[in-house]
Amino acid sequence: MAEHIEEFQKLNIRVNHIREKQRIYFFIGTLNDIIQHKIHLWEPDSLEKAFRLARKIKSGIMETRNPTTHNYKYGSVFSPSLPQPTRFTPQQLEEKRQKGLCYSCDRKYTKGHK
Repeated sequence: MAEHIEEFQKLNIRVNHIREKQRIYFFIGTLNDIIQHKIHLWEPDSLEKAFRLARKIKSGIMETRNPTTHNYKYGSVFSPSLPQPTRFTPQQLEEKRQKGLCYSCDRKYTKGHK
């Protein structure tokens, strides 16, 4: 966010005929939708306040994000909170089928079994 604000300030210095309120709206318009919405709720009356709000909101968003473990090999994503499926060999599948067992829980499979 600091780099974004710095770039905006570089451009802002070059323009003299725009009022403060318009500068605020131009700055807010350069941000992503979530941050834009939150800043509009606070109705900043100066560009500096808009900068401060953007920094605070951005840091708050970053703090609330939960890290996830991604395994992009073979296009899959691994999430440690979800149970991973068990892969059976054809022999194991045949054995379960012959014994009439559920593939997921090893109990006797019946119609409507969950």
